[in-house]
This record gives sequence, structure tokens and C-alpha cells, in this order.
Amino acid sequence: MRKLTWAGLTDVGRKRSENEDAFVVDPDLGVFVVCDGMGGHASGEVASAMTTEEIHAFFQTRMDGDRSLPYPGEPGAAVGELVISNAIQHANDKVYVAGMRDSKLEGMGTTVVAVSEWEDKLIVAHVGDSRIYRFRDGRLEQVTRDHSLLNHKIDLGELQSQDEIDNFKHGNVIVRAIGLKDYVRPETAIHERIPGDVYLLCSDGLSDMVDDWSIENVLEANYDDLDEAARILIRMANDRGGKDNITAVLVRVDDEPEPVEEYEYEEEGLPLARREESTQPGRAAFDDEEQEPAPTFKEFGVEDDDKTAPHSPVFAWADDDDEDDTPISNAQTRPAARPQPAPRPQPTDTRRRTQPTEELPSIIVEDDDEPASAFEDARYRNKR
Repeated sequence: MRKLTWAGLTDVGRKRSENEDAFVVDPDLGVFVVCDGMGGHASGEVASAMTTEEIHAFFQTRMDGDRSLPYPGEPGAAVGELVISNAIQHANDKVYVAGMRDSKLEGMGTTVVAVSEWEDKLIVAHVGDSRIYRFRDGRLEQVTRDHSLLNHKIDLGELQSQDEIDNFKHGNVIVRAIGLKDYVRPETAIHERIPGDVYLLCSDGLSDMVDDWSIENVLEANYDDLDEAARILIRMANDRGGKDNITAVLVRVDDEPEPVEEYEYEEEGLPLARREESTQPGRAAFDDEEQEPAPTFKEFGVEDDDKTAPHSPVFAWADDDDEDDTPISNAQTRPAARPQPAPRPQPTDTRRRTQPTEELPSIIVEDDDEPASAFEDARYRNKR
């Protein structure tokens, strides 16, 4: 029996006044999504909420019978990869058009990471620098690669030494995001569905604050309690600065083996399950010379497991690295409620804030002494 166990939390952090992260979880549809919104005013919140809702709606529509896949995928992609890629591209269209229609939402965007079920596999997909980690056999591994300007320059060979990488000044610039262009190319991969694996979907508010070694230890120590693991990860990110919104969704593969079918012996009519132990004939079996020895049965059955291409514009934001004496917010983490599918779902797991949002620049430079301006580079302009 296939089973996924999950837990999810999102928190505003210590520096932000509003939470622009959002997530949606729907085990019935087999889809788990985390988004990290960006943009001025409340547009980052709108972008992340729209993306989670539209991806969820795409899977619901597919469940209702519409199997169309209108968007192109990577050559050789499996059906499961095409489905999640189409869902993300569908959401990108919605966010991009909304930004074009409303000047208050212009320039909004969001990252996205997603895990979906497909046959006996899991599909992971992402756009931007939110991450997916996999915890397997006591070891943590990052299974997505950030769509960042840093990684792009490494791929081009422009940054080669460790010193060049460490001293790169635009490490927080991303080159791919939802809503910035009329087309986006999600990156997808197929993963074997291994019982015991734990997947962590998170925004960079967690991955920037908590190192991989610490995440690995938290998941190992709280493997059987994903809710507690999520709470600890959020708390650790806040304790180490909480410079951004923090979201963590954990998904554990708890597949159980299929029950062994029982067969009966015609001569005795006893089910196989009752012949699990080997038996030997006793002395009474040989008292009668004409009596045949009792048959010997070997152990049968299986024990059940009890465990249940970059494009323009380049878009980013700068974190406030200066320490201040402002009091820590009392925002509390809240567990996500399990959504109920609806004809046009508005998933309850999507976390949004409705209070007024402080104005944030939609495009940021690293130098606080200079006015905000676009990161311009002719080599990245009009590329996909």
C-alpha cells in the first residue's frame, strides 16, 4: 500500500513584517508545493499564493478528467515530468498576466519547488532557489540545484576557483522565477520511491540560515515525528537570525508491502498463514507401521513491515545583514491544515497574510549606499 506522511509549517521570521511564502499539500492528489514570493508591496504574497493555488487546480482538473498537456516539455521527459512541468507553466501564465494587468503587481514573481506522485515514482520539480532535500539512510542530499547567477557563471566557466566563488557579490540573484516572463522552464527529475525516504521542501529562509549538517541531525533525531522536525527547523532558522520568511514541508515515504495472498491445501483445507513454522513428525506418527510420516512444511510468507536556461530580467532581493535592536516578533509557527478537494479548490494549506505589507523593492542591488536598480547584463538579456 502506498502512503506518504507529511508535515508543514511556515513562519514570518524575525526581520520581515509579512509572510510572502506559501505552501499547499494534498496527499489525495499526490502533490506538495512550496513557494517563496518576491516583489514590492503585497505582490510577492500574491505571486506565491497564486502559484500554489494554480498548481493545485491543475492537478485537480486532471483528476476530474482533463488530461491535456498544452505546454512543451524537455525532450525525452516522462509523462509524470510533463504533468508537473505543465502545472508550473500554467501557474506562470496566470501570475505573468496578473502582473501585466495590475500596475501594483507589476514585477511580482516567486520561486517554486514541488513533489508529485507518478505511478511507482516521485517527481521533483523546481524553479528558482528554493530547495528540495532528501534524507535517506541517515544522510541528507540536496536534490535540486539553485537557478542562481552564481551557478550559471560556474557552468559557463567564469568562476572556477573556490576563492572566486566565495567572493562573488551577487550570490542571491536568481535567473529563473515564476511570473517574470511569459514562459518559464521548470527543471524536473524522476526519483525512485524508496520506503523510509524523507523529502524536505523549503524556502531559502531555512536553507540560508540552517546548514545541511544541522538539518540532517534534526531529521535523524525526529524521523518518527515530522511535525516536531518542522517546528525545530523553523526555530533554528529564527534563532540564527530569521532574516527571511521560513517554510518547511516534510514528506516521508511510508509505503507498506502488499499483503501475501493465502492459498489452501485441498487435502487439509488449512490456510498457508497457519503453516509458518516447520513441524517434525512425533513418535506417535510411526506407531502404526502403515501410517505415513506427517508432512514437513517450510516457513512461508513475508513479514510485514510495521513502519507505516536563464532568462531576463534577472530578479532578486537583498537581505538586511545589519543587526538591529528591534524586538523579536512573536509570530508563531502554525501547522498546515489538510486541504479538502473542491470543484475549484482554494487549498487551506496555502499560507497567506492579509495585513498591509511594507513596500519592498522589486529589483535590488547589493550596495546599500546606491539606489535600487536593475541588474543589467547584455549576456542575460532576452534569453531563456
